[in-house]
Amino acid sequence: MRVFLSAGEASGDAYAAALVREMRSHAQGADLRFEGIGGRRSKEAGVSLAADSSSWGVIGIAQAVKVFPRCWRGLRAAKKAISGDEPGLFVPIDFGFFNCKLARYAKSRGWKVLYFIPPGSWRRDRQGQDLPKICDEIVTPFYWSCDLLRKMGAKAHCFGHPARQLVREREEELIKAGQEDRLNIAVLPGSRGSEIDLLLPVIAEALKDEMRTAEFAVAPNFSADFLRSKWLKLRPERTGDLFTEDDTYGVLYRARAAIVCSGTATLEAALCVCPHIVLYRVSPGVALQAKLAGLKFEFISQPNILLGKEAVPELIQDNATAANVRAHLDKLLTEGEERRQQIWSFMELDKFLGPTDAITHTACVALGMLGIGADRKPEQSEAVRTTAKA
Repeated sequence: MRVFLSAGEASGDAYAAALVREMRSHAQGADLRFEGIGGRRSKEAGVSLAADSSSWGVIGIAQAVKVFPRCWRGLRAAKKAISGDEPGLFVPIDFGFFNCKLARYAKSRGWKVLYFIPPGSWRRDRQGQDLPKICDEIVTPFYWSCDLLRKMGAKAHCFGHPARQLVREREEELIKAGQEDRLNIAVLPGSRGSEIDLLLPVIAEALKDEMRTAEFAVAPNFSADFLRSKWLKLRPERTGDLFTEDDTYGVLYRARAAIVCSGTATLEAALCVCPHIVLYRVSPGVALQAKLAGLKFEFISQPNILLGKEAVPELIQDNATAANVRAHLDKLLTEGEERRQQIWSFMELDKFLGPTDAITHTACVALGMLGIGADRKPEQSEAVRTTAKA
């Protein structure tokens, strides 16, 4: 039985790999063949890649133009793979425009479509209009997204946020290993080259007199040597800093506080109960594009979006300065009001994020769509809905 997964960015790649593992675990001996678009994690999980999306993540039109040829080749390769042999189950993961286009094509070729984490699921006022038409079933991380999609006619499920399962599994391993001291400063500078180039100089200036060890969580599409080389050019005296691959949750768990780029990493830091600062900078061209398009967001980090308040400081564009980073970092490294308030806010997130087995339930939905029985009946968690509305 064929399963084709499509993930365009690092977080989606991690969810795809975890979903493959869970499907194999609950497949009851069924012969599953995993193909798809993804990165190193999907490949390591046994997915035969039609295209590698490791370098597809961008911000802004100018960067999108640069990667467009790669995405277009990936789309053609995916369509070719989907057209061959018998149809199966197509599982797009976030990455809206590309995956919606591919989902529509897969459905036209007789594939069943399960959208895992639909684009814009965090929005409380609307969801993608075409989703009910191009999907057979949808698994979304938020109860309000599920409600909206069901009203639109979609067969939607909500089992909580998949990051909770990944963090909880890693957290338990760390506790067993006895790694409970939180002394370092975690640095998550992003998975896009532009993020690295824009944020690293700010972070380097902010940490120039810092005595604590900085531990960098290296994105899966980069190497530790690559990031170390860039860092030491900026701060040659900081040879004791660490560059860790494939262990983002461990890096956060070992840290007293963190400096985090925007995106899923902000939610991961909150789930690891690591107080943090969010940095976001784009090129002047991208900033101008956003201004001309009239784009305005109250918040950019997931904890703040979900809670509807500034639980963590967001240092955006001109405010993303070394002095501002240092001022907030000093407060988070000591026992004080800012640190306590952040940790309390992370506890509040539980009511929005649901149980810790969302990926397992999603795997059961996927197997059910293939006609394979699973050892549990996946249903929307009413605990997510009831608690969140309380």
